[in-house]
Amino acid sequence: MNEKKEEHGNIFRFSLHQGETLLCESMFDADKFNPFTRYSIDVRDILPRAITRIQKTLSRRSYDVVAEVGEGKSIDLFAYRQGMINSYLEQYRTEMHYNPESITQQIEEKTIRGVPCKIGLYINQNPIVEREFYVDGFNPIALVSVDIVEVVTDIAELMETKIKKNDIRNMWDDYDLINYRGLSINQIRELHPAKRAEMLRRLRRN
Repeated sequence: MNEKKEEHGNIFRFSLHQGETLLCESMFDADKFNPFTRYSIDVRDILPRAITRIQKTLSRRSYDVVAEVGEGKSIDLFAYRQGMINSYLEQYRTEMHYNPESITQQIEEKTIRGVPCKIGLYINQNPIVEREFYVDGFNPIALVSVDIVEVVTDIAELMETKIKKNDIRNMWDDYDLINYRGLSINQIRELHPAKRAEMLRRLRRN
């Protein structure tokens, strides 16, 4: 992957979208990981359970919509959004209400119903992995809920933890290639992933 570095550095972004609407996003620093780790991200095993958690969260009947804003103060996000909508002329308010349409799809013998959503892990603007799914019983209030923020943040932390573990393993692999194969760090960085893997396999057999 050719990552286009942002002005402020490389950033991992875990995002939840519903259509064109960004429901929630959690970001963490990508530059604290080695380049090889950034180029070899694999969090696919986290996604099935993550999607299930998000589906359950997006279809709740009630939500926590009160967010703490510091200094002992809080704000009712739902009331704030409704107040913003009500500040516009009445002819515009209907279009501003968030109520995505549920669709029905037939895939072979399986019928899928729900509001289409998507999660994705990105480095800057570049997608690493994306998954589409449907939420049956989607509750529009989720847009302004604290609950969805907590779930998305938790999933992003799971991904960050896995990336950290892979980064530690990759650093130990670099150590072995330097001390047992005599490679320089620049030579290691230039290795094709398949060549790197083969060298490590041979090293482990010796």
